[in-house]
Amino acid sequence: MSLKLNVLRLARAIGVFALSRRLTRRRGRILCYHGGALGDEHRYNGKLFCQTQMLRQRLDWLRAKGFVPASLDQMAAPGGAVSGIPLAITLDDGWYSSEACLLPLLAEYGHEPVLYLHTEICETDAPVAGVALRYLVWKTVMPKVELAGFGTLLDGDYALDVREERARLVANADRWFGAQARDAATVTAALERFGSALGIDPGTLDLASRRFSYMRPHELRAAAARGCRIELHGQAHHYYKDDPERNHANIDACRQYIMDAGLPQPHHYCYPSGAYDAAAAATLSALDVRTATTCVPGLTRGAADDERYFLPRFLDGGNVDMIEFEAEMSGVLEFARVLARRNGVPR
Repeated sequence: MSLKLNVLRLARAIGVFALSRRLTRRRGRILCYHGGALGDEHRYNGKLFCQTQMLRQRLDWLRAKGFVPASLDQMAAPGGAVSGIPLAITLDDGWYSSEACLLPLLAEYGHEPVLYLHTEICETDAPVAGVALRYLVWKTVMPKVELAGFGTLLDGDYALDVREERARLVANADRWFGAQARDAATVTAALERFGSALGIDPGTLDLASRRFSYMRPHELRAAAARGCRIELHGQAHHYYKDDPERNHANIDACRQYIMDAGLPQPHHYCYPSGAYDAAAAATLSALDVRTATTCVPGLTRGAADDERYFLPRFLDGGNVDMIEFEAEMSGVLEFARVLARRNGVPR
């Protein structure tokens, strides 16, 4: 990794980044973030929880280099009357910390981002158990733990100083949480109980801060009033490959929740976890969806054929070095990927 970063620094120093931005200035970029950081969760997962100071550093650089806010519709048809390099910013899932930390900062820089809402957890107003329990396993300093009283799905001894044992604990905890009721009170109590068994008291977990929760309808409406578009990420956080009818129902239920919350009808979609199939374009077109974003990095090319349903997007986060971010946004890494594909190098 250090060799890669040094090569990128050299390329920047001799003007390759600047040249690449000029050559690709009409091709759009789409950035993806998730939630902000209300505590130390960015140390657990810097891709999922973004510190505001890191985002501000990115936004300062983007402004200085001539990137300008653009819509997803413009991403699908670049080359129009945009005064700089078109950039769309998206936020996945609907984390409360997006509203508390990221959206105000993006508004300060003139961006009107898209928030792709996963509605299933919004309906329960419960913490996201799968993320919170993984945070707890990361957070604990106990080398070993013996769990009892949780039931056969979770009870047992775990050597937490062994990676495979931590993975086994997470898998068993997932199954245990999956058997619980989904209402907020039950999920909160279960997480606090699990955390206490790992030596982490409820105050340290701090679920009251909502750092592992999604936005509520009134917060979504407030975000929309400031220019954030609330769009589609599915009722379930899943794309069902080779099952168009199930995808149709999943996306339609997501859209209905958004509209029932008093928000405008959504027309843009993000594939959960980046999964899609050959039927995606036809499915989304039938649902009056205008664009869909992937988790594949790259530069947008336009709306020829069904390309608007497979827009590339760069997932930025705390695990991305600033020089890598600059290289991606400048188009340098896209050029490297094109060269690699032409030479038969697997992605």
